[in-house]
Order: sequence, then structure tokens, then C-alpha cells
Amino acid sequence: MLFHYTFRASLDHAWSGSFPVLSQISKYGYLGVHLFFLLSGFVILLTASHKDAVGFCFARMIRLYPAYWICVTLSTLTIFLAHKSHSITLPQYLTNLSLLQSFVGIRDISGVYWTLAMELKFYFLIFLILLLRQISRIRYWLGIWLVASLVLSLQPPHGIARFFLFPEWSSYFIAGAMFYLIHREGPSAYKLAIILGCYGLSLGYALNLLPTAAGHGSFEVNFPVVIGAIGLFYLVFLALALKPRAEPHSNSFYRIGLLTYPLYLLHQDIGYLLLHLAPSGLNRFLVLSLVSAVAIGLASLILIPERWIARRLKAFLARLQRSAAYAPASRPALLNSAPSTTEAP
Repeated sequence: MLFHYTFRASLDHAWSGSFPVLSQISKYGYLGVHLFFLLSGFVILLTASHKDAVGFCFARMIRLYPAYWICVTLSTLTIFLAHKSHSITLPQYLTNLSLLQSFVGIRDISGVYWTLAMELKFYFLIFLILLLRQISRIRYWLGIWLVASLVLSLQPPHGIARFFLFPEWSSYFIAGAMFYLIHREGPSAYKLAIILGCYGLSLGYALNLLPTAAGHGSFEVNFPVVIGAIGLFYLVFLALALKPRAEPHSNSFYRIGLLTYPLYLLHQDIGYLLLHLAPSGLNRFLVLSLVSAVAIGLASLILIPERWIARRLKAFLARLQRSAAYAPASRPALLNSAPSTTEAP
């Protein structure tokens, strides 16, 4: 959020507020995506370990779609309020609701949605692993995925293999999943070697060292800072993976965690509009604080309708599962244990 408000907003001509000192720190906020993918690899494998292919898909739908539908709609209304209605069509809006827009050549309504396309690709690979009953061999498939990613990273940026294996970001998902295996089973030379290979591939793309690296965008960064930040992400997850498992308990970070997904989805467009409408005479730090508070407050409010939609979507998918006879009648429906709002996005 600070990356967009204090650094990217000026590049996108959304706000003239200048933060000469703060922006030199917040511009590295784009690395939050890298951390997000590491977290996803860890949590999604944790989730998949207790489900079959259908149960996994349904649980992911329950977690992703309710908040996403609300945020897509709010972002669309925001763009209309900003008098940019010509930039969004009804087919574009409806396709964005499906979360499949990038796969059919339709533009994202909000720029941050591109990361969800990477998530869906990862989910698809985990779905295949579960469908083929290979979850017990996931460590080897992760190694194969890393080797394939290394090979693809040296090839021209096209082809179906590159589409499904997305080597630009796969290293974070692979490493996150391997960190979960260390957490569950303990470390081994093989697991640590895979993680080290992931770190190397991560740096290759982050530092534009690979022929097809997309890089960090249209702004300059300090390479030692990038190396150190990504290295810190890996070390933090290694520390978490080696930490003994404890019983989950409710704390203040739980609600903060729930806020991160809707806040991520809505902060950019709504924040940009509020920053643009702010009176030019107001102190820029005051404006930044107020807009940030509004974004966080709105994300908190979204949790209420999100839970309502999630419960109904869960009930609908449970009925669909029973009617399609995916699970034997003697077994309880997998969705009975699927949480509606507590899993990571």
C-alpha cells in the first residue's frame, strides 16, 4: 500500500504528493509480491495435504471469490466515479468476476489482479498432483518443477510449458512449499538444495540476470538491497519452518491477517481516487494517513459481506459435490471442514 501511495502514485500520475525520503524505502514494496508467493507456497501445500482434488478446488474458491467479487465491484464503481467509465466494459467486468480474464486476453480491472493469475496456475498444478494421487511425492515434483523452470528461464519467453510453469515466479512457490515440508518433516540436504536453487532463480529474475527477466519495472533499485531483502524472506521462512509446531490460538494478528486479502485487492484504485481528490493544500502525510485509514477500514468492513457470501458459496458447492457424487456416500463431505475465511489467499 505504501509502495503504491508514496511511490507508484506519482509514476501513474494519480497524485502529486512527493515523499523524497520515504519513497526511497517504500519503492521496494514491490517485493511484497515475492513474499506473498513464498507464503502462498507454504500455506497452499499445508491446505492441500488434507484434501483431495475436488475438496482443494472448492476450498480455494470459497477463500478467493467472495472478497474478490466485492472488491472487483467496488473498484469498478471507483473507476466510474473517476470519470473513466469508457475504460471498462460490461463483458470486461463480468469476465473479471470469473478471475480468468488474463487467460482469455481481457485486461484486469485493477493492476494488482495479475498476481491472482499466478496463484491460479499454482493451484492448477497442485490440483493435478492431488488428482494423480502424487501428494506423497510432492518433494520430487517440486524438484522437477525447479529444474524445468531453470531450463525455461534460458529459453525464449513463449510456449505452453512456460505458460503453465511460469519460471519468473515459480521459485517462490516451490521454496514456500519446500519450507512447509521442512516444517512438517524436518530438514534434509535435498530440501535445502532445492531452496538454495530457488533463491538463485529468484535473484536471477529480480536482478535482470536472465535473458527473459521482466525485472522490477520502470524504476531504479539498489541491487544489494534486493539481494538482501529476498535473502531475508528466505531466512524468515527457514526460521518459521524449523520452529516447532504449536497449537493455533487466536491473537491480534489473526484479524490483521484476514484484512490483508481485501486490502490488497482494493487499496490501489480506491486509494488513487481519494489521493487525487484530496485538497492540494493539505499536508501530504495527513492525506496519506487518512487515505490509508480509509482503505484499511473499508477492507475491515468487507469481511462482513465476505463471510455471508462464503457461507452460501460453501453450501452451494457442498450440494454440488453431493449431487455429482464426487465423494463416496460413506464419507463426510470434504467441505465440512473447509474454512471459509481463515486460509491465506
